[in-house]
Amino acid sequence: MIITRAIAKGVSTATLAAMLAAASPAFAQGPVEGWGVEATDVEPDESYTYGQLPNGMKYAIRNNDVPDGAASFRMHVNFGSLGETEEERGLAHFIEHMAFNGSTNVPEGEMIPLLERLGLAFGPDTNAYTSFDETVYMLDVPNANEEGLETALFLLNETARELSFDPEAVDREREILVSERRVRDTPGLHNIRDLYEFRIPGTRYNTRFPIGLDEVLREAPAERLRALYNRFYRPENVTLVAVGDFDVAEMETAIRDKFSDWQPRGEAGTIPEPGSVDFDRETEFDVYVDPNLNSGIAIYQLRPFTDPADTRAERTRSQLRSLANIIFDRRISRIANREDSPILGGGYGTGSDEGLADYTVVTMTTRDGAWREGLEIAEQEVRRALQYGFTQNELDYALTQVESGLRRGAAQADARSNAQLAMDMVNVATENYFVTDPEWRYEFFQSIRPQLTVDAVNTEFRELWSEGEPLIRVTAKELDGGVDAVAAAYAQSTQVAVAEPEDVVATAFAYDSWGDGPGEVVADTMIDDLGIRTVTFANNVRLNIKQTDFEPGRVRFNVQMDGGSFALDEANASSASIYLQIASQVGGVGEHSFDELTELLAGKQISSGIATSTENFFSSGVTTPEDLDMQMKVSAAYLTDLGLRPEADARFNTLLDVVWGQLTSQPGQVLGLRSSEQIADSVYLNFPTREQLAAVDREALRDAVLAAAADGALEIGIVGDIDPDTAIAAVAESFGALPQREAEFSDYADKRTLVFNDLSSDEVVDYTHTGQADQAAVGSIWRTRDDSDYREAVGLNMLSQVFQLKALEVLREELAATYSPSVSSSTSSTFDDLGTFSVSAVVDPAQVDEVHDIIVRLADELRNEAVSEDMLLRARQPVLERIRLARENNGFWLSVATNAQSEADRLDRIRMQAEVVNSFTPEDLQALAQQYLVPERRADSRVLSEANEEAAQ
Repeated sequence: MIITRAIAKGVSTATLAAMLAAASPAFAQGPVEGWGVEATDVEPDESYTYGQLPNGMKYAIRNNDVPDGAASFRMHVNFGSLGETEEERGLAHFIEHMAFNGSTNVPEGEMIPLLERLGLAFGPDTNAYTSFDETVYMLDVPNANEEGLETALFLLNETARELSFDPEAVDREREILVSERRVRDTPGLHNIRDLYEFRIPGTRYNTRFPIGLDEVLREAPAERLRALYNRFYRPENVTLVAVGDFDVAEMETAIRDKFSDWQPRGEAGTIPEPGSVDFDRETEFDVYVDPNLNSGIAIYQLRPFTDPADTRAERTRSQLRSLANIIFDRRISRIANREDSPILGGGYGTGSDEGLADYTVVTMTTRDGAWREGLEIAEQEVRRALQYGFTQNELDYALTQVESGLRRGAAQADARSNAQLAMDMVNVATENYFVTDPEWRYEFFQSIRPQLTVDAVNTEFRELWSEGEPLIRVTAKELDGGVDAVAAAYAQSTQVAVAEPEDVVATAFAYDSWGDGPGEVVADTMIDDLGIRTVTFANNVRLNIKQTDFEPGRVRFNVQMDGGSFALDEANASSASIYLQIASQVGGVGEHSFDELTELLAGKQISSGIATSTENFFSSGVTTPEDLDMQMKVSAAYLTDLGLRPEADARFNTLLDVVWGQLTSQPGQVLGLRSSEQIADSVYLNFPTREQLAAVDREALRDAVLAAAADGALEIGIVGDIDPDTAIAAVAESFGALPQREAEFSDYADKRTLVFNDLSSDEVVDYTHTGQADQAAVGSIWRTRDDSDYREAVGLNMLSQVFQLKALEVLREELAATYSPSVSSSTSSTFDDLGTFSVSAVVDPAQVDEVHDIIVRLADELRNEAVSEDMLLRARQPVLERIRLARENNGFWLSVATNAQSEADRLDRIRMQAEVVNSFTPEDLQALAQQYLVPERRADSRVLSEANEEAAQ
């Protein structure tokens, strides 16, 4: 019996349709004010002001103050690569690049510096993307004053209608696009291309991937770009979204003033039909083999594309699908968490190829070589769900998850950032869907909950698998027998009878009680200027709390326990640390498996698992005020009674199979993982080999963590929307009730001194990657020093910002050798005299030596001549804006609060941060370059493909 032929039980489709209709009262027809969208019984979020100019351009505006004093702008153009002709393949994306390369009123090369002077960094604050059906421009303005807002609207207006497409500027940008294509031309992209050709063969999607063709990117004349721009960059195709700390009426006036006179040029373009899909296909199979890919399977079933109106009935149907998704995925996660499971994870979902088809899919990620087992699990679990349905206990779990998530969303609505709210609107700019308020969504769920029955969920799940024949696809590093082997395995699986699923009932939580009662507070003081309350319990556990209103309904925490890599077997410290970060969660705790914890913690926002730094084991995450007490108990269980059950090995080894090929196939990844070993040969710095990772002794690792947990110092940071007394009570019930502990963290003095390598040689160290032959990486790394001199550490960071600007100007804009050079400075607080200054780029292999010479030359220039005041301003302003905005960010304050007692001597760094940044002159940065960016402190490396290395030999 194949999965499309299972016998449906429960309510009929007709009955379900009647239920949905009953849940959806009649609604009045008519346009929603602003955009002319047909009204339904769904209530759009009234916090947005919607409008449409006479020329057809739409806009949406919303006031928001997260972060305070900032704003986010998004400009959605209803045009992507599907609108290109054959000779325009890649030009939609090319136009996006030209937005930063000159317009009527902004000379080429001036847009990015203009934004940098206002505090926007290229990449984090100003960026864009092009997809099949849209192009979106993004500006996040850190300072929403009159100048910042005016500049943002001015530049978006220039992008929308004033791009110049100067032929020389177009020519300079060509190789940058080719470089970006090279970086993105990964095994993963090749896999996606094959998937599209299998799922929707012969359609326009398969010939219009946004990255385009090199021959078009290199040869298309500027006039072709301009003509495409004029066809589609038109007011009727554009939606502007502005969200931020500004007056909405003033913003609306500014948008109308800036864009109302925009008139289109020439005839409007039309998007060709994407093609057609054969919904009468028989069962088909596809195999895609690549040694650098994850192993996995997917089963698709296609049905005709639908684009229903956004109604309460449609949202009810969507909620039923979501509940089925949670239940089915929970079943798969239980299988994945078993000892020696062949799968890492998986689940089912629904999707659409816009304009072509809707589909239902189940996927599994498997261990290498275990595609057959993954296919059997997928086919049989879908068939089991179709034949027997889901249970009430499973539905109760799913309902609890959904209800609590919606409740948290309503409670945390005011914590949503400008960028998040702006993208919410972008996502519906041309969709038949409304943005709704979290409180409305929660109330809607409550109103339809009586309709969310087991029968209704089962019926909807069966409906999703009732059309089409299965399309089965396998990806593998190697696979003998091809599609015939897959077809045989699938046919064999369909003959296996499936049993009714076992129901799951949660046990009682074993960690409600710690010690002999709540811990006693013996010290309670306040760091007044930073707003951090510091508490010490009688057992020497330290707690630091900062109450804020930046994220209503959210609490961030970090629990640090003495230990970390320094407390592990030195020979295997790095491997064991990676193991803990990946596998500790699924390994559970002493009294509960991870699956048991998942059931017990249903509906709660709880982080589980632990990770390591060099000096600490830690548990961190985000929870809610209501769940903080449980979060502290779960964190205490993981830190002091770590389970690391055998299923941790299964998760780690399977994931190791999955990610190792990805790590070694990307030259930038290889360089990032390997370059530091040139500075010092240390087990704490060097990335382990695959053999070392596979050799982690789980039980020895667990013993090491538990040994550190016996009496190791503990310090806890809690920041967010929490009453300090509530936080104290939560910690008193868990960590504060533990046995007596050391008051101070270990010094580990004998481990902090490294033996540094001799860097006097000019030799370039070669590494290899397993990916595309036309990709290479080149980099230089300088040894600097530790962060004991705070001003110097800040100066080195400022120097890296300046170097980044110079690298962008030369390597990207002038040479077009790389899409995005990487520059960073790192000063250690752990190892004596350790610091690094790194510059790298992913390039064409033919340009490796040239780019290396330029990196060295740029360092020489920084030593030999002070940068201009303008370049320093462009480097400094984004840093200062990030410092200002960080003061309203709980993540920043958590990093401060976590060590507020044990590292009280470093708090002055927070107080003087902006002052120190402002204190640097061009001459100061030149002096740092003269001290550190010198040949005798530099190591050089390059990463070439194994294919190129073999050819050279």
